[in-house]
Amino acid sequence: MAPGKRYSVFAIRNVKGNTLWIKAGVAFVQPDDSMSLQLDVLPLDGHLHIREMPPRQKYDNNQRREEPASAPVSVAPQSMGGH
Repeated sequence: MAPGKRYSVFAIRNVKGNTLWIKAGVAFVQPDDSMSLQLDVLPLDGHLHIREMPPRQKYDNNQRREEPASAPVSVAPQSMGGH
């Protein structure tokens, strides 16, 4: 682990036979090799998966950005209802 390196944090759910990778936040490596998490959501089952972020690709406005085929699919959480 290198200080300053960023990781993606996911909550992985199995729903009706489909595996959903829900983006839960990011993790940062600190100078003492510890990790700090910044979570946007909490997992229902208490499990999180941390994965190294792919390198950012530079592109101009006329080119479409290609995502790696092995990248997890992020799914927005469903609404829990509201007032």
